[in-house]
Amino acid sequence: MPNGIPDDPKRNRKAIRTEDHPLEYLEFHGEIPRGQYGAGTMTIWDSGTYEAEKWRDDEVIATFHGERLRGRYALIRTGADGKDWLMHRMDPAVDPGAEPMPEAIVPMLAKPGRLPGGRPGSEGDRWSYEIKWDGVRALVYSEPGRLRLESRNGRDITASYPELRPLNRALSHHRAILDGEIVAFDADGRPSFARLQQRMHLTGESQVRRRARDVPVVLVLFDLLWLDGHSLMDRPYDDRRGALEALDLSGPAWQTPAAHLGDGAALLQATAAQGLEGLIAKRRDAPYEPGRRSSCWIKVKNVNRQEVVIAGWLPGEGRRESRIGALVVGVHDEDGGPLRYAGRVGTGFTEQALDALAETLGPLRTDENPFGRGGPKGAIWVRPCLLAEVEFTEWTTEGLLRHPSFKGLREDKDALEVVRELPGDARELHLEGQVVKVSNWSKVLWPQTGFTKGRLVDYYLRIAPAILPHLEGRPLTLKRYPNGVDAQHFYEKNSPSHRPEWVHTARVSTGRKAIDFTLVENVATLGWLANLASIELHTSLSRADPIERPTMLVFDLDPGPPADIVACCEVGLILRGLFDGLGLVSAAKTSGSKGLQVYVPLNEPDLTYDDTKPFAKAVAELLEAQVPDLVVSRQTKTLRPGKVLVDWSQNDEHKTTVCVYSVRAKERPTVSTPVDWDEVQACHDAGDPELLVFDTDAVLDRVAERGDLFAPTLSVVQRLPKL
Repeated sequence: MPNGIPDDPKRNRKAIRTEDHPLEYLEFHGEIPRGQYGAGTMTIWDSGTYEAEKWRDDEVIATFHGERLRGRYALIRTGADGKDWLMHRMDPAVDPGAEPMPEAIVPMLAKPGRLPGGRPGSEGDRWSYEIKWDGVRALVYSEPGRLRLESRNGRDITASYPELRPLNRALSHHRAILDGEIVAFDADGRPSFARLQQRMHLTGESQVRRRARDVPVVLVLFDLLWLDGHSLMDRPYDDRRGALEALDLSGPAWQTPAAHLGDGAALLQATAAQGLEGLIAKRRDAPYEPGRRSSCWIKVKNVNRQEVVIAGWLPGEGRRESRIGALVVGVHDEDGGPLRYAGRVGTGFTEQALDALAETLGPLRTDENPFGRGGPKGAIWVRPCLLAEVEFTEWTTEGLLRHPSFKGLREDKDALEVVRELPGDARELHLEGQVVKVSNWSKVLWPQTGFTKGRLVDYYLRIAPAILPHLEGRPLTLKRYPNGVDAQHFYEKNSPSHRPEWVHTARVSTGRKAIDFTLVENVATLGWLANLASIELHTSLSRADPIERPTMLVFDLDPGPPADIVACCEVGLILRGLFDGLGLVSAAKTSGSKGLQVYVPLNEPDLTYDDTKPFAKAVAELLEAQVPDLVVSRQTKTLRPGKVLVDWSQNDEHKTTVCVYSVRAKERPTVSTPVDWDEVQACHDAGDPELLVFDTDAVLDRVAERGDLFAPTLSVVQRLPKL
């Protein structure tokens, strides 16, 4: 299309037919070297689907559903040789101000807080109130013939909720991006996140449909971000809400619940009575702020309560200048231990309560800080024997009460009994100055062995000195199993948006879009990932900067049954001999599954994947030629039974391999373990696969006794020779 795509039925555009291209080229983009056919830059201008209405040798009519090209067009041949055609737009002229639909929008988030307004006629009139739904956030991208659902962190979840696909028909000809929450309800009609978890992460079509009958969901829509070529995100909330309601989206699996004006306190009280989570207050004049946790949206939860130990007070200011300004309070950890600072309580007091507190606390004054260290400067300390009850919205990541309010003194409990109340079976870990909350500590992740989430966390924290050097700086793909190894799992490349601020990330271009990968730079991040049930850790062969320069080669030896790891050992020893002959040091580790992996450390700053990938392929093909009865270098399934696949393809900028010391999601918690070549030889000679199977306890013992056998891969510098 030398002059572009026609945007008006009155103006046709010249079209020149190209030669046919194989489907393998569908997603190719990049530089084709000079001297080769098609040399130059190849880019993808658009991608999508089409519906062919008419298909003749001299005329084609089709409707396109692309990111940029949309509508009904005719292609009409004009030259006898079949090369010259013209393109005619059959739909009305394109809106000149229309813009392409954004590929991705990061949702706006609410800040926790209190109700912002009072009674009607006051500050409250500037706010609208919506029910806070206990579900999962979802952005809807819809255009004629196509609908996509994305989670808060950008994961495509369309396949998990097939009952929402008809929303595309309900939107008719509109192209739209909507914001909402997917919710499952219990038998009493209340949102139930526990029920929704039965639907999350399912991907198999039959499994999804079967579970959808038992646990139906509803998409609650509350915002409209983009409509028919125009962004609404800069428009006030009231305008967006009005445009959303004008679409009249109410169906069997989607609803647009009413927004409420006026008395937010009464509505909050009603949600508490109905057992709902709370409210979201939204500034009516505020724009939509993608990716930002904004004070224009405030989430107000129905309150939590906590007993606290009074450790002292801070003198008041202003009208409280001669009185108590705020109580300094603390709690014990769940497992006892010293008193920890939990914040200051400065609201909720009546005048009478302040007088009574002053009278009660006066005789308890002491010069000794009950926390040992910590707490606010200028505090007047007291002996920690008096208890109070407070309301608060949530615990912060620093272990402090957010928005605590005094409710009264408690005289029915001993101060040593007061511990921080964490929901369910939870723990709080203090790792290198950071607080990591671990939920469901006793949850069994490996049903056949009873291995729990707590033991997974414990392993990763204990193996940290060995694994961290191998993770440092490398983009990480998470493989998460929130309901155990026998349940559905999912890969996660984009670092979760709810990550703590001390978790580092690296933005890496993957071709069509950039991804913010998680970086594991400290023990706290390792503990946080274990809490997410990220059982497997898959890393790039290069560091994030520069991503295009691998630090090592890898050959993944994958046995095709009935072959097993013993056959992999034979191939691994052949590889080692080959590399010895080339003057290259090599190292081996188990995959933690059924195979073996052979690495060649490089750490040569001038190498790129354009050097390593062809070399790896040549080595694999050489082995296949030398021992064709044992080795295959292609992924073709029919070639693999009884042979070992030497997978060279993982030497690629966009691929990852399981990290050394990563746990694997198998029947038991096995680990990808470094082994020396004597152990590989011993396994081969004995013909016993179990000799190279190591679980978490065995790996911890090996590292304690022998150190990190894989450490040389981080420091050995080698150049690739010519084969």
